[in-house]
Amino acid sequence: TVGHVRMDFGSSGKGFYHTWWPHNGEQFNTPEFKEALQQFVDAMRTDGPLRDLPSMDRFCRQNGGAITEDGLSYGYLAEMGSYRFCLRCTTSPGEYQCYLYCYDLRQQTLDRPVGRVSFANGEHMEFTAPQDYLRTIREELPTKDGTGFLFETLTDAPAVRKAVDDMVYDLYGEENPRPLEDYVSRQGPEMGGQQM
Repeated sequence: TVGHVRMDFGSSGKGFYHTWWPHNGEQFNTPEFKEALQQFVDAMRTDGPLRDLPSMDRFCRQNGGAITEDGLSYGYLAEMGSYRFCLRCTTSPGEYQCYLYCYDLRQQTLDRPVGRVSFANGEHMEFTAPQDYLRTIREELPTKDGTGFLFETLTDAPAVRKAVDDMVYDLYGEENPRPLEDYVSRQGPEMGGQQM
């Protein structure tokens, strides 16, 4: 997470007050990010839910995306370049009307575990590099009965998932019947609310 912006329209519903809250220090708050954030907020202020409270209320009612049972908070997701913006709008006067959480998509993929393995002796390992994870499976899978070797693939990367399945099929002298295309996700992840 790069950080979040807390916003409100003031008592008149027509002002625009905001506070930036960095996450992870300021390490991801780069000039590139600041430019993308400014462009996004400017676009939402010009013709979107951040113009004023009546505009936010109208936008939310027209676009749906309620994320609370009372229907007062709405969630929207937008991507601009390397950044994802998650906008939470609350249409009640007297509340902070908006929280905008900002993510660097490149950082979300770094250091994310692709898989983990464990052994009967209690040893556990987690891998962030696909080639290391696949090499460990290739080396340890044939001895699984004696070592209690277990593995769990955590990534959605089609090539990694297929490579793991190929090794398991091969262990039993068979060929994986599934082509790489079968491993490709048919739909992306969804967040409560609507995509902008």
